[in-house]
Amino acid sequence: MRLLFIILLLSATAFAAVGDDASAIVRQSQDLLRGVTAHITLSMKIENPDYTRTMQMESWASGRDQSFILVLAPAKEKGNTFLKVGNDLWQYVRSVDEEIKIMPTMMYQGMMGSEFTYDDMVRENSFADDYTCTVKEEGGNYWVIEMVPKPGTGITYSYLYYAVRKESYLPVYVAYYDKRGEIRQLDYSEPKVFGSHEIPTRWAMTNKRKEGRVTTVTVDAAEFDLKLDPSIFEKANLRRGSR
Repeated sequence: MRLLFIILLLSATAFAAVGDDASAIVRQSQDLLRGVTAHITLSMKIENPDYTRTMQMESWASGRDQSFILVLAPAKEKGNTFLKVGNDLWQYVRSVDEEIKIMPTMMYQGMMGSEFTYDDMVRENSFADDYTCTVKEEGGNYWVIEMVPKPGTGITYSYLYYAVRKESYLPVYVAYYDKRGEIRQLDYSEPKVFGSHEIPTRWAMTNKRKEGRVTTVTVDAAEFDLKLDPSIFEKANLRRGSR
């Protein structure tokens, strides 16, 4: 989800212009995880001490502010959908034929029982806008950037650490902290090339407070820079899916 929604490598000239400005580094890295348009097929494996289950999904994204997710499997959840437009997020649950607006009080709940939250989906492309960024470590192969929420954003985390590879600007990990310490960590790995686009295809979110709780998103197929029907991102599509 956050989940889930990847894209466009910029030119080497653009990389060079970023330098070591923390907000620019974060924005550049986030641009790799969205792009102009994207159509992605992915799987999500949810593991906890009580059960393990895997879901198949298809997603479409346009720019920073529009994304749509259709659940393909398992059968009992097939046809469920999510729509993000700006900071608004809706879910359609097929079994009860109900559209649900995800309210601010629900944002830090897990999506579909996973370790990814609704807030992750809403803010997946807005780190550089919502946080004050400072480079904390520059040694080795990547930068580690501390991100503190800006006033008025409503973010409940105390700060994040975001690691970015220097040679490619691909993200390495995001660690989420509150006043008690680390809450979760999202690790990116297994970069692959789809057309002209290199992206991490394995995103593993680990709960640092509850042992054995990990959600792994795997990108199975992706295509970029294609023309998408604008109706995909209309509320009416929640019930009819993308077809």
